[in-house]
Amino acid sequence: MKQSVLEYKKLLEQKGLLVEFAEPEGKEGEDRPVTLVTYFSGGADQGTLFLCKGAAFKEAYLKDAVNRGAVAYVSEKEYEAGKEIPALIVNDARKAQFVLGEAFYDYPAKSLHVTALTGTKGKTTTAYYLQSMLDACLKKQGGNGCALLSSIEYYDGKTREASTLTTPESLELCRHMRNAVDAGLSHMVMEVSSQALKYERVGNTHFDTAIFLNISKDHISPTEHKDFDDYFQSKLKIFDRCTCACVNLDSDHIGEILKAAAKCERVVTFGSKENAVIRVSDIKPGRGKFYFHVAGPDFSEDFTLPVHGAFNVENAVAAIAAAWSMGIPVSLIKESLLGVTVPGRMETYESSAGEVTAIVDFAHNGLSFEKMFDTVALEYPGSRVSVVFGTPGGKAFNRRKDMGEISGKRADRIFLVPDDPGNEDPQAICEEIGGYIAKEGASFQIRMDRGAAIREAILGAVPGEVVLILGKGADVTMHVGNRNVPYRSDAVYAKEALAEYGNAFAEAATARETEE
Repeated sequence: MKQSVLEYKKLLEQKGLLVEFAEPEGKEGEDRPVTLVTYFSGGADQGTLFLCKGAAFKEAYLKDAVNRGAVAYVSEKEYEAGKEIPALIVNDARKAQFVLGEAFYDYPAKSLHVTALTGTKGKTTTAYYLQSMLDACLKKQGGNGCALLSSIEYYDGKTREASTLTTPESLELCRHMRNAVDAGLSHMVMEVSSQALKYERVGNTHFDTAIFLNISKDHISPTEHKDFDDYFQSKLKIFDRCTCACVNLDSDHIGEILKAAAKCERVVTFGSKENAVIRVSDIKPGRGKFYFHVAGPDFSEDFTLPVHGAFNVENAVAAIAAAWSMGIPVSLIKESLLGVTVPGRMETYESSAGEVTAIVDFAHNGLSFEKMFDTVALEYPGSRVSVVFGTPGGKAFNRRKDMGEISGKRADRIFLVPDDPGNEDPQAICEEIGGYIAKEGASFQIRMDRGAAIREAILGAVPGEVVLILGKGADVTMHVGNRNVPYRSDAVYAKEALAEYGNAFAEAATARETEE
């Protein structure tokens, strides 16, 4: 909604965020219309209200925005580069960003039914499952489907783009919500990270439904959460603005989770416990699928989930609970699960004759690693298991110990590789992980070329082996330094190596037949 500089000043005053309004000498009292609110200087234009944000902010960005036509800027301090335009000095730039974005995009959240998901693992898969269920229901009713903000992509009815953060910056969140409303979408499913909750990236957005999947130690580092309690308490903030809470009774720390969820108007529990409102039982693996039974207050049905990974049943039940709480018919819920796929999650590939299996997955912390090895033990009993993985630089340092110990105990071959090292030395990260592997009495190989390591792992596999390629899922960039460098994706490298393996295996078999 187009407003003027002075109108935004008044809004910040009302919210208790404005500390000072500094006007250029000789231009006191002047007002200018605002046609754009942004923190990207390269996108600034005439009429821009420019936001100075983030630890990496440089005054040169503000100078660039002014040169491009910015009419005012918002910051926690004054800058010489902005002396020619008014400065709205605030006490909290993060909160100000959401307040301004919400106003600029004319409060779009009020026109959307928003479902938010949080948890240490399973957010993305559950989000895709729930979006599929909502799409099936809404489109049957003549609607336009459901928006999705996930770790993989953002879809808002107007645009579909690769995501850069699990939860977008608040200004981008408001933009996606406005696009969804303008495109005629009535619902949005979004992943909400602990960082987004801790730093109020979601502002005061109301969640009609909030799903709490699980909790375990993760994202503990100087740049994320100082300890587990900070991480956990940040996650629990999802219930501060929620109408219906869907809670996994099988989660650790369930008592604290239920206590926090009690502030919501309605609580729907799910899981395998006898007292769960939505209860799963009789989970049975099939060939590339799982069968399970779910019972609720008004239904008792058998479901089929056509994916690998027993842990995905838990994600499916979470989506079923949320969908049921919204009144989606169980028949549509069952049907939608049969056709849903999630990029980079349990993507399974085989060599031409099925000699070797490669599984590409986003598993990137101790809990998801443990679940992945459990899945392989269940679905590929007795198989040799190799794993290719690394951990990101500058964050979640506890993953190095957890993933190193788990792989050291459970993998037959281990290849340590770069995984978004950022400003850390990837060799040093791998060596640190290797130290924990060695303590388990296992050996490992360090390779600085991730794609080459995937090829080496697959070509060195024995028939019947399962090669786990974990951590990046469907990512097509590698975060190195301060840049996102193009990466061909784990799936591409895996498929190429499997084709090479299949050809070599076939040639060897032909040679043996000729000799005989």
